[in-house]
Amino acid sequence: MKTITSSFVVPCSVETFWKTFLDERYTRALYLDEMHFKEVTVLELSPDARKLHVVPKLNLPGPLLKLVGDSFSYEEHGTLDRAKNLWTWRMVPKKEMVATRGTVRVEPLGDNECRRHNEIIVEGKVFGLGGIIESTAEKEVRATLEKEAALLPRFLEQHKPGA
Repeated sequence: MKTITSSFVVPCSVETFWKTFLDERYTRALYLDEMHFKEVTVLELSPDARKLHVVPKLNLPGPLLKLVGDSFSYEEHGTLDRAKNLWTWRMVPKKEMVATRGTVRVEPLGDNECRRHNEIIVEGKVFGLGGIIESTAEKEVRATLEKEAALLPRFLEQHKPGA
């Protein structure tokens, strides 16, 4: 099992962060434009929860690609505890090869800044391949977090009221 942590400053209030995080336009920009996933479908969306079906573009070592095949997809289920500024999510794959779950916690830094803290836990579930699964997932998670840290300020700038 691997635990991945990161944090970065976001140029907006906590309220604006959550509004953006749960905006379908942002979700599409992140998954399709930034991460180049094949597909993202919003199954459920409310002010405090989201359920997505996603089909990622696979970048896997040979043994994992053979195991996964070319039709890998998963659902992401997440809920927001606004009192704690805590998003809790889990990945629900069709094939139980990996268990991935995590949290996003946001703390205010000032009127127009907050800090996003991420904690992701990845656990490989295939005997003999768990380490490869976890290492590959860790690499992909870190790349995703970097892309999201870059996208958020651009998206916020482009979607300001009046912009």
